[in-house]
Amino acid sequence: MRLIKLAVASMLLSISLTSCFKDEPENAECDIEQAYITTDDYKTMFFYASDAQVDVPSDDKEIHFTVRSSADLTAIAPHFKLTEGATISPENGSVHDFSDPSNPVEYTVTSENGKWSRTYKIYFDVLQEIEGAKVCDFSNYKLSNDSKYFVWYDKVDGKELRNWATGNPGFKISNGSANWDEYPTVPTSDGEEHKNCVKLTTRRTSSLADMVKMPIAAGNLFIGTFDASNALKDAMKATHFGLPFSFKTKPVYFSGYYKYLPGEKFTNRSMKEIKDRIDEGTIYAVLYDNHDKNGKAVVLHGDDVQTSPQIVAIAILPNIGKTEEWTYFNIPFNYKKNIDAEKLTNGGYSLAVVCSSSVDGAIFQGAIGSTLWVDKIIVKCEDAN
Repeated sequence: MRLIKLAVASMLLSISLTSCFKDEPENAECDIEQAYITTDDYKTMFFYASDAQVDVPSDDKEIHFTVRSSADLTAIAPHFKLTEGATISPENGSVHDFSDPSNPVEYTVTSENGKWSRTYKIYFDVLQEIEGAKVCDFSNYKLSNDSKYFVWYDKVDGKELRNWATGNPGFKISNGSANWDEYPTVPTSDGEEHKNCVKLTTRRTSSLADMVKMPIAAGNLFIGTFDASNALKDAMKATHFGLPFSFKTKPVYFSGYYKYLPGEKFTNRSMKEIKDRIDEGTIYAVLYDNHDKNGKAVVLHGDDVQTSPQIVAIAILPNIGKTEEWTYFNIPFNYKKNIDAEKLTNGGYSLAVVCSSSVDGAIFQGAIGSTLWVDKIIVKCEDAN
């Protein structure tokens, strides 16, 4: 019986995780899987060789390269790895002007059978600078491309920067008929000053997710990206925590506001109640070295975001239990390594801010209904006023 269940689960997963549309037949895929730039000297455009290549999550329609402020973007020839048999227009490797971020170059990918297509926008973003403090009030959000759930972004110089991610795209796979307000991560006007904030709620998933022992989905919000194609295959790897920033000085304090109500019954990933266990929320920030000693790019995931040897500093708000009123926190970063000034300025460190309605939500343990509200998250740097 167990083998039968696993076989059925595998079959359903392969159906659910198709990338262009539901129940697509063979040779009907129309995705960019990877984008890359070839250059004789990557340092004229990028900080690191790995910056010249971008792996594209299956649910994204925007591709972002991070470049130096001095990079010449007027004549660049991106190359793309496509799903089998697909074609792209403009031509793969053709030269275009990417210097105007308000007018991105668009590429249309058409499936091998010619019945399906998908359009991507390509951006070259100057590395974001943090001078003094990074303030996150969560007032910038909009519906996803399919209008199923909300996404959050930062706005800098009038430009939308998709710095924030949630597990909402994964919830859509198992609960496709859910309304936006039934998703784990939603906006609300119940903020600390009665303005916009984010509400994270641990939700029940579905029988499909039950087959792979993912019965709940904790509400989460984090700096980074989410790869929906891994959501039901390897959930830990679906969360890519952190993005590179250019810091003038090192982060020293992590602050914000929260309130929290735990759900009634704490369960494990088999939906069996764990007696006397009360759910808790979690809020933390991590600064880590985003390249290993061999120069290979590093991204932290759900299984190592608090334990990786790449971590330079971490700030964790402990013991988030029942807290009915908005409560302020301000905690120092605990540094485990010395800071490299050149890396600090040139995007060699990534910053992750992570919030979740269930502290063990990554291993699918928690209480349905647990709710964490967060507002006015600030990462304050040394010598900031």
